[in-house]
Order: sequence, then C-alpha cells, then structure tokens
Amino acid sequence: MNTLLAVLTPIALLNSLWFLPRGIAGIAVAVGTRQPILTASALIAGMFVPNFAFGLLIAIGLDTTFDRLEVRARHLWQDPDTLVMGLQLIIGAVMIAFAYRLSRISQRRSDDASSTRMTPVGAFSVSAGLTIMGLPSAVLYFAAIDQVLRADLTALGIAKALLFFNVICLLPLMLLVLSRGLLGTRSDPLFRAVARFIGRWGRRLMFIGLLGLGVVLTLDAIGWFLGLPLLPIYLR
Repeated sequence: MNTLLAVLTPIALLNSLWFLPRGIAGIAVAVGTRQPILTASALIAGMFVPNFAFGLLIAIGLDTTFDRLEVRARHLWQDPDTLVMGLQLIIGAVMIAFAYRLSRISQRRSDDASSTRMTPVGAFSVSAGLTIMGLPSAVLYFAAIDQVLRADLTALGIAKALLFFNVICLLPLMLLVLSRGLLGTRSDPLFRAVARFIGRWGRRLMFIGLLGLGVVLTLDAIGWFLGLPLLPIYLR
C-alpha cells in the first residue's frame, strides 16, 4: 500500500491543478459570506463527495468486471494483470493526446457567478454540479484508478486509496480555508499569490505533467508486456 500511495501522491498533486482555479475563485466568494468557513468547506465538500463516489464506483466496477473477464480469458493470457495494463496503455496515450491539445489551445478564464448571499448548501450544490460535469474528462483520475486496480486491493483497500488520493487533490484548497480561519483577512495576500501563480503557471504545469505522466504510463505498459516495466509491481 505504501508503494501505491507514493505513486498516487504526485498524480493527486498534479490533479489538484484541475480544482485550484475554480476552487480559489469559489473560496474568495465564500469568505465574504455570513458563514465564511462553513461555506468554503461546503464548496470543497462539493468537489470531494462526487469525485470520491465516482472513483469508488468506477474502480470497484472495473475490478469486478476484470475479475470475470480474466476467468473467461485465462487461456489467452497467463498473467491476470493483462487487462489492467491494457487499460493503462490506453490512459497513457489519452493523456499524451490531452497534453497535445492543451498546448494548442489558448488559456481560458472563467468567472464563476458570485454572490455574498451564497449559502453552504448552495456552495455545495454548485460545486458538486460543476465537479460532476467535469468527471468524464478527468483523465488524471482515471490514471490514479488504474494504479489502484493494478495493486489488486480489496474493496476496503480501494476505498482507502481513493480517499487518500482525493484528500491530497483538495489539500491545497483545504489549507487555504484553514489559513483564512486562522489569519482572517491577513490571508488575502496568500490568496492573491496562489491565484497569480496558477494563472501564470497552471496550464504549463498541467501540460508538462500530463505529457510526462502519459509517456511514463505508456512506456511502463509497453515495457510490462515485454517483461521490463518502469513502475514498481505492488506487493500483494
């Protein structure tokens, strides 16, 4: 499990770039409401709950499906990880394609509608809705799920691994809310500094991360089929 968590951590930190632009904008609005910390926390929860539930359903569903397919196809493949590594090869190729597409489009900024009347329930609902709409294109999340499947964990182990991944993804936003609760308006320079950094470097880091991780996953899958994998084989 420790080896798996070590692999999931950089993927989760890279995936946090997916949440940071919208999260920072939402938290900036939330801290201006009557219940700033509760509203900001509800906004983060709106990202966490559907993301975790989606990942759990996909991971357990794929794990069960692969188990059934492996039984039927055992005469074709000697190793039960063949299907998982095939999925990894596809995900790696898709990540490279996403990186290429990201390098071809101009950076876009979206301003979320804001209101000082935002409530915790409203923050959770809007955040959850936006998160659900973005799930189909969350290629980094699928890469993490693939690594979890590769570890061949129990259902409880899958849940723990995905819980860890999602907490790490949202940790930067959690720390921003914590700093707001501890420092109050003195944390405003921190918010602005993080927003400037993401605005300037976020897309570039996402491109580098997607391309690099996509290449590693693709080469690892190809190497695995040749008997020379790049990533560690998790202890079972």
